[in-house]
Amino acid sequence: MNNDLKNNYGFMTSDEIAKSLAIKIKVLRKKKFKTQKEFAQHIGMSHGAYARYEKTGQISFSRFIDIVKGINRIDEIAALFDEKKKTITW
Repeated sequence: MNNDLKNNYGFMTSDEIAKSLAIKIKVLRKKKFKTQKEFAQHIGMSHGAYARYEKTGQISFSRFIDIVKGINRIDEIAALFDEKKKTITW
């Protein structure tokens, strides 16, 4: 992917967005948890499932929520749907 577009989710496929989020989560995970295994245990997920997520970006939405909660970023998910935010019109 072109570097100018790599953080512009509007120009990315769903798979590219999923992988980009997995990479960002991996960086955040490493700040608090040294290993994938330790983090997976913290969120109640098998190590294999979490390792696969970091590699592919593919996981169920409910498990993605578990991961986001595990890195203490769940408020950011809630903020996505804040009715007080300015609406973008197309």
